[in-house]
Amino acid sequence: MSKCLCFVGLLAACGPSKHNFNGGLVDSGNGGSNGGGGNLTIDAPACATSIVTAQKVALDLFIMLDQSASMDDSVSGGTKWTTVTSALQTFLGQPGLDGVSVGIQYFGLPDSSGFTDSCTASDYAQAEVEIAPLPGVATNIISSMGAHSPTTSTPTSAALQGAINHASTWAGAHPGEAVAVILATDGQPTECQTNMTTIDGIAAAGYAATPKIPTFVIGVGSSLSNLNGIAMAGGTTSAFLVDTGGNVNQQFLQAMNDIRHAALGCTYSVPTDPNGGTVDYGSVNIVYQPGNGGPPITLPYVMTKANCPAMGNGWYYDNPQMPTEILLCDSSCSGIELDATGSVNITLGCTQVIN
Repeated sequence: MSKCLCFVGLLAACGPSKHNFNGGLVDSGNGGSNGGGGNLTIDAPACATSIVTAQKVALDLFIMLDQSASMDDSVSGGTKWTTVTSALQTFLGQPGLDGVSVGIQYFGLPDSSGFTDSCTASDYAQAEVEIAPLPGVATNIISSMGAHSPTTSTPTSAALQGAINHASTWAGAHPGEAVAVILATDGQPTECQTNMTTIDGIAAAGYAATPKIPTFVIGVGSSLSNLNGIAMAGGTTSAFLVDTGGNVNQQFLQAMNDIRHAALGCTYSVPTDPNGGTVDYGSVNIVYQPGNGGPPITLPYVMTKANCPAMGNGWYYDNPQMPTEILLCDSSCSGIELDATGSVNITLGCTQVIN
């Protein structure tokens, strides 16, 4: 998908009123009703004052990686540690990660005595490798992982609290960016606070905060169903569970890629007017141009995520009164994300198509 910003001055602006849309795809091209069930089409490119190629919101991921002794257990292809760190190395080296930044820390970490694992969240709230853009930060993270080995116990509560604290501080300093925590572990907590309800509460508090910090969980091993509670409380539905009887490297890599898409989805920055004016948020349209050369499709505005159709297209603002992000409904995003050569444009000044 194209991510650069480009501005095209066009001929005329449409009126301020909104058109109703009764579901289904809207092909931008004929400027009127298609006569097939009342669906309205609008020639958004022709009437717009400006067209902005949609720019995805930057994504920042903070990984909290388990280095407990059980990560040295043998699996197909090596140990849990070697297959997981190899998968992370592959993930970091993938093409197409422009706009993605990653940082990392490990658990457990030694306490001040140096003889036992720390149960202090602030010890885990410092990144060993700070969140920074790919591909540049990849070398530092790979070197960092190479300097670690699995030898500790599993202080999940302190590690998760520290990770969320770090991500929250980072998000506050980087407004407009999507920030998420990835907790990667092979077992249940074995020290510090081990009550899963309490640990779930840590994730829930992070997700309820402003800005919210979702927690994604990757569990490597068997009998890890309790990790689903952390993920659910952290706003990400369920953990990604890696079966150590299969290809751990491949499963972990797939989980990382699934998290990347889930954490960001189809989220775009609300543009400024390239002509220097004030953007009328009621005169914005989202137009998807398929990569196969088909006609552009204008997606209808649906007010909130709750109004998104189960099938068909739609988009909404993060905050209808003071929007900073444009989000596509899941039913639109799933297809558009698969179109590697397509693009999403934002037109300004046209009559807004609404559902």
